[in-house]
Amino acid sequence: MDKITAFIEEKVAPVANRLSSQKYLKALQSTFLFLIPFFTIGSFALVLISPPMDYTTMDPGFLCSLMQGWQAFADFTGPVLEYVYNVTMPLMSLYVAMGISYNLCKEYKMNTMMPILITVSSFIISASMNGDRSLTFAAFDATGLFTAIFVGISSFELYRVLVEKKVGRISLEGSGVPPALADSIGNLVPVAIVIVLVAFLNNLLFSLTSINLTEVITIIMTPLVTAVDNVWGVIILAIIVMVFWWFGIHDSVITSALDPFFYSNLGANAAAFAAGTAAIALPHVVTAPFWWNFMAIGGSGATLGLAFLALTSKSKQLKTIGKLAFIPSLFNINEPLIFGLPLMYNPIMMIPFIIVMPLNGLITYLAMSSGIVARTFAYASWNMFSPIAALIDTMDIKAVLLIVVLIIIDILIYLPFFKAFEKEKLAEEQE
Repeated sequence: MDKITAFIEEKVAPVANRLSSQKYLKALQSTFLFLIPFFTIGSFALVLISPPMDYTTMDPGFLCSLMQGWQAFADFTGPVLEYVYNVTMPLMSLYVAMGISYNLCKEYKMNTMMPILITVSSFIISASMNGDRSLTFAAFDATGLFTAIFVGISSFELYRVLVEKKVGRISLEGSGVPPALADSIGNLVPVAIVIVLVAFLNNLLFSLTSINLTEVITIIMTPLVTAVDNVWGVIILAIIVMVFWWFGIHDSVITSALDPFFYSNLGANAAAFAAGTAAIALPHVVTAPFWWNFMAIGGSGATLGLAFLALTSKSKQLKTIGKLAFIPSLFNINEPLIFGLPLMYNPIMMIPFIIVMPLNGLITYLAMSSGIVARTFAYASWNMFSPIAALIDTMDIKAVLLIVVLIIIDILIYLPFFKAFEKEKLAEEQE
């Protein structure tokens, strides 16, 4: 064990920490964090205009009346809320292209809007080219997410290099021209180079293959998406994340790289549900809400059950930590537990801390893939209380029951290890 710990501390941790500070991963992670309000608003709009049951097929009663009222509300608000949905989730890739360029501008301290315009226009060219060279917006949703990332980073970096090398620079400084105009005219040549090059390459690709860049990237990424949206993928990824966390390496090292897969699957599910697909038959199981609302109940490591145990502990130290950690844990914030209990480098708590979250993922995956519980098509946000989030994410009351069962299982797994840890703390307090 000591050799494994030393190896991870000396070899793995430095690499992981460098990855977590990698500028593209940071830009991508920040972009998805910025977009959570859009996803949440769009999800709520989709939920509100989509009653989970058809009242016309139900026996008279309270539930039937509730669904009838819901349908009346959906009919009344539909024209507005449907528009709200259509300008949020179905435009996910466009917003991601904007966000990547914005965050890279911050990284490079570029105080100009031009890179954002370049990135957006490059993405539109790459994602909207049709067979007759007309515009199509079908790939602006989750379908074009990987295109937005690839084209966003590539076009931004090309423009940045051209500007730094002063390629075709038109100098207007000191001539009384407003700074914004001097910047835009001064970089006219780099702008033209990037846009024309992107259009040329996409046209060449279409001429050679008869498909656009989004379709090519989709073909390339399909095996990876399949590997992530798989029960073994869920288990392995969760174990890796939790092993890293136990050694003090933040989960964002892994999850930030997984965000494109999670949100791509969520967008596809939302589009399918909006088109009339039943929630139990949506195309993907593993999404952002699957990971954060069903697996990480209380935060990474599924520590809500552990927070409850600490709150009811006989140890003064653990009970104090429980009082501090319980309320944040309800909203999936568990740093008080991870650093205060602590869970990091805690040999007694290592086994449950690593296995509970993968177990939640396994049980949830089996429940959703078998059709027992509906799959996620909305996203209530990562810090919503899990039972409420589960209901919003799936519009299935069985999802709430699943969360309750998972919390009980988590408590039972943590319990014997916690009691052993509590015994140590009580002995220390008596001394």
